[in-house]
Amino acid sequence: MAGNPLPSEVLEAALDRMPVARLALRDLEDAPEALPIVFARAVGALWSPVDGKPKGRAGDLGRIARLKRSPEVMLLLDHYSDDWRDLWWLRLRVTAQVVTGRDAAWAPVEQALASKYPQYRTVPMFKDEPTLLRFAWHDVGWWGSEGLASLERWLSRAP
Repeated sequence: MAGNPLPSEVLEAALDRMPVARLALRDLEDAPEALPIVFARAVGALWSPVDGKPKGRAGDLGRIARLKRSPEVMLLLDHYSDDWRDLWWLRLRVTAQVVTGRDAAWAPVEQALASKYPQYRTVPMFKDEPTLLRFAWHDVGWWGSEGLASLERWLSRAP
């Protein structure tokens, strides 16, 4: 909520549990664009792999060029429910970094992604050269229809 900081334990729990975020960025013509991404929290940041899932077009990795051009982006996470008392969203202003090439320091990141997404047992975590998108957040905005209670109720339910 505006001016009301979200407790870090609630933020971290929501980031660890939420399966998808929307990455809001600017395209190469400076028009707004949003893409769904998978991500995991590890080593003080959020990480998203350029993985082996089918992409929109063969070789379509335009988000990499867009992030390199303009790394200040936003991640949006939200929960919808027919019971509107349970509605909430988180908005993270982040600085994105494109990290390429396999590195031993990635082990906790790969573990976090594999734990969160069992699909990586059958889908390659990386497509071509290993590439991760690192998102370091520097501002968090949030809203819950019943304030913090909306997020806490969602977190208390079994996944």
